[in-house]
Amino acid sequence: MDILIELTYAAIVFVAFKVFKIPVTKWTVTTAVVGGIFVVGGIFLCMAYYHPYTPEARIYFQTTPIVPQVHGKTIAVHVQPNTPLKAGDRLFTIDPTPFQAKVDDLTARLNLAERRLKESQTLAKASAGSRYDVEQYQQEVGSLKSELEKARFDLNSTTVLAPTDGWVTQLRLRPGMMAVPLPLRPVMTFVHAESPMLVAAFKQNPLQNIKPGFKSEVIFPAIPGRAFKGVVTKVQAALAEGQLQPSGDLLSVSTEVPEGRVPVFISVTDDMSAFNLPLGSAAAASVYSDRMEPLALIRQVLLRMVSWRNIICFEAI
Repeated sequence: MDILIELTYAAIVFVAFKVFKIPVTKWTVTTAVVGGIFVVGGIFLCMAYYHPYTPEARIYFQTTPIVPQVHGKTIAVHVQPNTPLKAGDRLFTIDPTPFQAKVDDLTARLNLAERRLKESQTLAKASAGSRYDVEQYQQEVGSLKSELEKARFDLNSTTVLAPTDGWVTQLRLRPGMMAVPLPLRPVMTFVHAESPMLVAAFKQNPLQNIKPGFKSEVIFPAIPGRAFKGVVTKVQAALAEGQLQPSGDLLSVSTEVPEGRVPVFISVTDDMSAFNLPLGSAAAASVYSDRMEPLALIRQVLLRMVSWRNIICFEAI
């Protein structure tokens, strides 16, 4: 597009010299060249400020690392990779034998303690027993009930369920593997069936011309030759480069701190159901402000030219 604008300006200058018989001198030629630099440069500078573009955009999605609440050997995996699941569907099962044994043991001990409690209460009423025995058995019954509740919870936790609607991707868990309740050792990754987020990272310079409600267009390397309409839904209110966490260190301002790009959330309004676009795909986006609207046409043409360029894909051999 920049070449097209430069050629258009050159054609106008050529016609001006030929039709209007402007004499070719060092002053007229210099004026035409310098004027072209200012005109073409001004167009692109204003377009970049009022209708910004970024090649750094991506489809983001929410995932949950699945970590079991109990330790044990996996005996069954009930899901297949990338298969839709409903909330509450079984994901995998840990061997429940030791947990069931714990429940049975505590149940038997609780039954005995409750029987002993009733007997001690009967003896106490008949003044044939000690009040101390009654209180001791009451404490034992309460403690066993708490332990039994925890044991039943662990037993129920041997079957891990889907937290929401979604699917499991990159399933590597197999029967016989040990499942450990450690946050750093998830056994699978669960992808939630929620609307993905398209986030574009813009430079901070044109930020005043990016506001919720402004029109946008998005292109994907995976879909060359197409530009999809969208709208800006949110501009991130805080940047990671400026966050402070509780610590004993004092704030140090350095010139080496990078200038963070601003995440801008864009909702694509065009129907994209006919395209195979994996979550996490890269994208490029432009936002059209309500100022200098005629320059938006140039940005739209440039965006489509970049989209058509995506059809060229060579891999080095």
